[in-house]
Amino acid sequence: MKRQLSQLQRLLAAGIYIFIIVMIYGLLNGGIADILNQSEAASVWFFSGILLIIMGMYVTEPYFSSPTDTLSNSISLILVLLAITNRQELKGYVELLVYAVCMFILSIFHMIVKNYNEKAKRISFWCLKHLGSSKTMFSVVYLVSAFSFFRDNIPMLFAAIALWICMVPIGLVEGIIAKFSQLMGIIKEKDIDSCIGVAIKNSESNLYTISVPKTDKKEKLVSLSRNSVYAVKVDSDSYSLGIETQRKNLIDSIWISIMLLDDAELEITLNDLEDIGININYTENLGAAHVLNEGKIKQSILEQLKSSTIFKERDDFIGFVLPESNVSTIRFNTCKIDETRLTEGTIVKTHIAGSEVLYQVFNGITKIASNSADSEYGYMCAVARKLGHYDVEHHEIKHVNWTPKVYEPVYLCKVKRNVDLQEIATTSIGRLPGSDMSIPIKNINALVTHNTAVLGILGVGKSCLTFELIKKVVAAGIKVICLDITNQYASNNGLYRYIPETKIVSDLLQCKIDELETQSRRTGTSDSKSSWGNVEKFKKLMESEVSGFIDANNKSVMVLNPEKYIVRRAATDFKITELKDVSLVEKVQIISEIVLKKCMDLGQIDKARCCVVYEEAHSLTPEFNSVVVKDDNSHANGTAKVILQGRKYGLGCIIVTQRTANVTKSILNQCNTIFALRVFDDTGKSFLENYIGKDYSDTLPTLEERHAIAIGKGIGLKQPVILQLNDMKYLQTYEGEEEIVEKNEYIDVETEEITPNL
Repeated sequence: MKRQLSQLQRLLAAGIYIFIIVMIYGLLNGGIADILNQSEAASVWFFSGILLIIMGMYVTEPYFSSPTDTLSNSISLILVLLAITNRQELKGYVELLVYAVCMFILSIFHMIVKNYNEKAKRISFWCLKHLGSSKTMFSVVYLVSAFSFFRDNIPMLFAAIALWICMVPIGLVEGIIAKFSQLMGIIKEKDIDSCIGVAIKNSESNLYTISVPKTDKKEKLVSLSRNSVYAVKVDSDSYSLGIETQRKNLIDSIWISIMLLDDAELEITLNDLEDIGININYTENLGAAHVLNEGKIKQSILEQLKSSTIFKERDDFIGFVLPESNVSTIRFNTCKIDETRLTEGTIVKTHIAGSEVLYQVFNGITKIASNSADSEYGYMCAVARKLGHYDVEHHEIKHVNWTPKVYEPVYLCKVKRNVDLQEIATTSIGRLPGSDMSIPIKNINALVTHNTAVLGILGVGKSCLTFELIKKVVAAGIKVICLDITNQYASNNGLYRYIPETKIVSDLLQCKIDELETQSRRTGTSDSKSSWGNVEKFKKLMESEVSGFIDANNKSVMVLNPEKYIVRRAATDFKITELKDVSLVEKVQIISEIVLKKCMDLGQIDKARCCVVYEEAHSLTPEFNSVVVKDDNSHANGTAKVILQGRKYGLGCIIVTQRTANVTKSILNQCNTIFALRVFDDTGKSFLENYIGKDYSDTLPTLEERHAIAIGKGIGLKQPVILQLNDMKYLQTYEGEEEIVEKNEYIDVETEEITPNL
């Protein structure tokens, strides 16, 4: 391992080398006084080369060269070479220029491909690291200059080459300084035995368990080491570094589980133990474990530690993948975590073949394991389903194949401390729980034409979610007809807070409803069925209203309450003596068929044209065993037929219900996009299990308010995901005609504390 010096020691080494070259030049090439008065390009180039090497090795690039360092080095070299007027004096001028240009091109190439081609990135990085460092580039300049300008002065030439060998390949001065520093450390400090116990490797993983005897000295060393770095002797001449994952208190010892950092460059040899603060004067056995003091770790090693994923995310480390995980779910033990941060819906991440993959926790299992033959302990195993990789740019979850390795680390997802909930509500339907990863409506046309269902018990946010969906559908220029028997939609507690009231047709005019009621009492002859009641009048009225609404450019939403419309027909086909009421389900069928006819008249289309919202769908389109009137079964099937035929004419629906079991499955089975909020009934859970699987259906009774399990083409989710829905206050933009949301608010995703952006 390369010797690492402090900043002061590096400056001292640089000063010594400069002193040596000045003395050599003065003795072999004419005197020290001539150095400051050089008219020859020879000396200028020679001293420039040596000074650039020294500056690069000990000041600007002491540990490694980044591609940006190579870029700046190559540009500097190219500019200097092009500025030379007497180029024939410098042997190899053309080769030097070609070399500098190649390094420049390779630096640019690396910056372009690093995010697209892993193999090209690694090859170009290796070349830049070894061929593009200031040490390498300016060594070439130095040696070429020495040969060009001192070839007639053999002693000076040999002295220059010898100095380069001592400085670059050997590092003579820095080695002397390092040894002297070690000696001074031994003189000034007494040895501190930081060994805490013996580590035992677990299976074939990089997990180790350290058994720490319960003595005052050992307990003191580990008492404050919860987030410390550990060093374990893994073979006869090297140590590996790791972090703590969990600890258990036994009767006579403390068991500390650690995970080694998977970085070959962090292997510490016996000669470099002092670089990590370990001072021992004896040979340790394999497995010897030390707790490190970060304040005594050399800065260069500390920087490498901080670049390690495990070390960098140690505060969010919660466990590692356990056996019996599969391609769809993982099991992981929970350790080093506040239990309040882990619940159903929590988003965690791990890696599959180097790619970051999100999982969502949906269950927890308690288990018992043995420490020894006489001791057992309990632990929590979390179960999470694979979501995929979250594409930040497109705000979508992309599928990732296969499964993580056993004992792969699992982390809580890091998020921005402040999340703009107003922005998320504007652009998305919600976000992954406790995160800033928003889930937008990816295909508004599919949301409508492939039909959507909003399911859940009373008071969990169905109506708010439906109003939000309607708002987003209207924003896409799609007409919406709401069949609402709750009288909520056309009110100040309904759509008026989401959409300007001037854009909403709030049911039929009262005079038309009164006229319809008057005509419903119409009677005729006993053998003329059409002369009784007002069914035909109702159909013509609906055709006129629906056609006028769809054709209107200034209206976006029409709200109809079929329960308000008194519609009657002849009670029998023959010998008619009385009227009977047309059922709510039949009126819904009539309105649905009229909407379909209007869409058919407008012709086929490959995008959404009109969306029908069935609020309280269990009453509007009931299941066969839930009908009140015998004929309602066929009427519900008639509505289902409308939904089935409507897609190619741009017609679709949103089903809203709190009783999934009582809605005709002929319609529910046509809903491609599902938002399932809290559900208790077994029939509803059994139906949803076909869409979201048993794992997620079992979580339905425990879903929090404003949370839903979502899946479907409309939101671009191929597998079920628990979403945290938007708060309605970020969507209620209007009260009458006045905007009521005037400023954004930000929320701390961990504390849920809201901060206004004044």
